[in-house]
Amino acid sequence: MARKDTFAFDARTIGFAIYLTLSSTSAWGLLWLTALPSVSFGGVGGGETWRSLGYIGALAVFGLGCLFFPSLFKRNTTVPSTLCFTLGFAGIFASALIPDESLRTCAAFLIGLGSALSFIMWMRLLGEQDGAPMVQHIICSSALSAVLYLLLANITYLWFYAATVFAFIALNAVFLYHCRGTVFAGPDSALVVGKDGKDALLNIISSTWRYMFCIASIGYVSGMTRMFVQQSGGSSFSVSISMGIGMFIATMGLALLWLKMAKRLSFSMVYTVLFFVVMTGFLFLPFFGIEYRLFFAGLANGAFSVASIFMMITCFRVARLRQIDLIGVFGVFASIVYGSVLIGRAIGDVASQFYDISQILVITLMSIYVLSFAEVTINFKRKDPEAEFGTTGDEVESSPMQTAHPQDVPDHAQPVRPLIRNVVVAQDMVPIYSRMIKKAYGLSNRETDVLELIIRGRDVARMAETLFVSENTVRSHCKNLYRKLDVHNRQQVFDLVEEFRQQEDSEHVRD
Repeated sequence: MARKDTFAFDARTIGFAIYLTLSSTSAWGLLWLTALPSVSFGGVGGGETWRSLGYIGALAVFGLGCLFFPSLFKRNTTVPSTLCFTLGFAGIFASALIPDESLRTCAAFLIGLGSALSFIMWMRLLGEQDGAPMVQHIICSSALSAVLYLLLANITYLWFYAATVFAFIALNAVFLYHCRGTVFAGPDSALVVGKDGKDALLNIISSTWRYMFCIASIGYVSGMTRMFVQQSGGSSFSVSISMGIGMFIATMGLALLWLKMAKRLSFSMVYTVLFFVVMTGFLFLPFFGIEYRLFFAGLANGAFSVASIFMMITCFRVARLRQIDLIGVFGVFASIVYGSVLIGRAIGDVASQFYDISQILVITLMSIYVLSFAEVTINFKRKDPEAEFGTTGDEVESSPMQTAHPQDVPDHAQPVRPLIRNVVVAQDMVPIYSRMIKKAYGLSNRETDVLELIIRGRDVARMAETLFVSENTVRSHCKNLYRKLDVHNRQQVFDLVEEFRQQEDSEHVRD
């Protein structure tokens, strides 16, 4: 029976949604505080920049630390994140009464640090799950956080707003404690640590640079647009609400879309569509007034919210397939992406102050638009639009098996015997047979991954996209796999699986 995709609001979903609301509030939800004469939170020199530096810096340090010094950075960060959040927001709200720039700067930096440390913990907790449940938590939490943010952002009384924020900080800590599970339970922790930090770092970059480029470009556009809107006369409050609405529509739309067609979505397809839509909208920014710029600020933030969801899923998949610590993957990936947002804000702020907006935008937009064609070419080079999220390695798509020589595996689809197809369709047995063959023939972990994908009928392009490697690397793994199994084509692989299936059945009969 096919799996029915549903969303469940459990402790992880609600807790992560509360965190995401805090993160949005600290990233751009405090812009309306700039209306207070004693607070300077917007602009490239304001508190938002210091918050970004704290956030990006913590992600980068923990990402690299988990790759090179895992014993030092495999830590529960709930307490320090809560302290940083509390002290940071206390300082920000106190700056409404005490016009002290150093207080505001330190407070903003602490908020960024606390947000990053909480995010690291939530990634650890969500990383305990595989496949569809993890994706459901991320998508559902993102949609719920958009609702919570809009409710929070419309509170106009400062001290009630502050009390609500502190309540969210306390709830975030409570849910982190409640959901912590056994992720830090002694030396037998389920955390996976890369064996070589340098190799792991190169693996992360080689596996994800296309996605980094796409999301970083969207973040860059979002940050620059926000600054242009503010410099064009848009109020900080209107910018904040527009971005909140954009996040709400985008995450709700993604949740509905995921329920309807998760099986037909792929990372490359989603990233390409988001990239192209944002770059096209950005191109028209100089030719319309403040109303369009406000609208586009919301659209760009919505696109960035969806891209961020896929970024998290991408990091989970890369960490699992590459057997690298999740925080190592996420820290490197996210610090580059959010760094691009900061760069976009800085360029937008400086350019709008010293140059004519239309002139600088046309130059910038045409440059980015040229890059968009390179991104489209890269992504559409892969032709198989099968599902990449919402499924796990244990789920199977019924597809024709293929036969090919190992040096050119596979090029032609051919039907297979019903018995072999029954083996493939038996969803819970594929990993079992793969592990049995791995043990019997001394396969490596990556060769076992390739074996599983061959059994499931994936072609070279699909295997390359699933494993985040090049097609030549897949062919090399196939060649080594065939040599160890002493086979010459896919059909012989299926025959070998059938032998193991019959052996397993006979053992059950004897038992």
